[in-house]
Amino acid sequence: MPIVHFRVDGRLIHGQVALAWSKMTNPNHIIVANDMVASDPNQQAILKLAAPKQVRISMQPVDKVIAYLNRGLAPNERVFLLVKDVVDANRIYEGGFKYMDLNIGNMTHKPNAKKLSEKLFVTEKEFEALKSLLDKNVNCYFQMIPTDSKQDIRPLVEAFKS
Repeated sequence: MPIVHFRVDGRLIHGQVALAWSKMTNPNHIIVANDMVASDPNQQAILKLAAPKQVRISMQPVDKVIAYLNRGLAPNERVFLLVKDVVDANRIYEGGFKYMDLNIGNMTHKPNAKKLSEKLFVTEKEFEALKSLLDKNVNCYFQMIPTDSKQDIRPLVEAFKS
C-alpha cells in the first residue's frame, strides 16, 4: 500500500513526524493536505525546515491532494499523508479516497473545543467529521508517538455523545 501512514496533527510537520513517525513508516514522500498552508509560502518554508531531508515534501490544497490520490500512486511511492484536522481527513474520504486507518495526533485546546481526553480537543465541526468517519468504519485512533499504545477514539466519541 503506497500510503504508509495517514495522520491528523495540528502542527503538521514537526519533530515527532520528522523523527519518530518517519523512522517507523519510512516514507519517500510526505504530503501535507491543507488549503491554508498551500497558499502560504512562509508556512511552507517553516514546515520544510522541520521535514526529513531525504523525503520529498508536497504541500497542496485538499482538493488537489484528493485528485492526486484518486489517480493512483506509483508502486514505489511511500506516502505519509498529513492533515491539520479531521475535517480535512473526512473531506479526503468523501472525495473518493477510501482509507481504513487514521492516526489522530496532536489536537490541542482551541476556542470552543470539546475535550474528549487530556490531549484531544475538537470543535463541533471536527466532532461531526470524526463521527462521520467512525460511521464509515474508519479505524480512528489516538497515538502521539509510535511507541505509545493506540487508543481507540470510538469510546471517547460515544461517551461524549451520551
